[in-house]
Amino acid sequence: MKRAALLTDISGLGNCSGNVGVAVMSALGVEVCLVPTAVLSAQTGFKNHALIPLGGGLDELISSLGRISPRFDVLSIGFLANAAQAAAAEKLVRLCGSGARLVVDPIMGDGGRAHPFCSGEFRESVKRLALSADVITPNLTELCLLSGASYEELTRLPENEIFEAINDLCRSISLEKLKTVVVTGIDCGGDIANLTADENGFSVTRAKRFGGSMSGTGDILASVVAAAAAKGGDIHEAVGKAAQFISFVLENSLGEIEDRNYGIPYQQYLHRLIV
Repeated sequence: MKRAALLTDISGLGNCSGNVGVAVMSALGVEVCLVPTAVLSAQTGFKNHALIPLGGGLDELISSLGRISPRFDVLSIGFLANAAQAAAAEKLVRLCGSGARLVVDPIMGDGGRAHPFCSGEFRESVKRLALSADVITPNLTELCLLSGASYEELTRLPENEIFEAINDLCRSISLEKLKTVVVTGIDCGGDIANLTADENGFSVTRAKRFGGSMSGTGDILASVVAAAAAKGGDIHEAVGKAAQFISFVLENSLGEIEDRNYGIPYQQYLHRLIV
């Protein structure tokens, strides 16, 4: 059985982050070792959420894994609270990354703006980690933060130009190790698109939009990609599979969703991922 180390947060409410990663990768036949970077009462979209970063405890957890020295097929890096945690993620790669593929979701911003915790030092740490990965899954904002491009200029491009422009940006940040860039959540009006770029070119997967932005959908996609990386699967196919799954869940459950912060009720449809 393939094994993944998942370094990310745990949110009590919100159907996102580590909760999603464990469920989705387990459904796809990958054993998950969850290494929490923070514990939240609810995901950050909830007004009164509490967030407790692990601090020095994270370094202790990673040091312990290094002494145990398990075999991992993939290291999947998600939410990091600060530059110290980005350094801890790099330590995990040094201690446990031999033979493992590295998948990084560079969580730094959305909607054209960096998150408040995304300081200059933190941004550089995450960028260094991302550019050492095999696969990264940024949204458009994060792609611009990684590449130095203008989000405003990029999103003003017509649809017949934006995909080529995104592909060019993906290639501009693909250095020695980085092989695949999956750009998520590209707004195409009635559709949501994801672009996957690698040395062979790029592909675009489109799925019908149902409702607005929902918590955790990016985590579902990143988890499907990480599972495919662990099993040596095709990343382009994995992105398409994840997009269609998310679209199906939304189409069949919009009436059940009381608040976008709760995320989507993907659990009852997990069987569709493994067919």
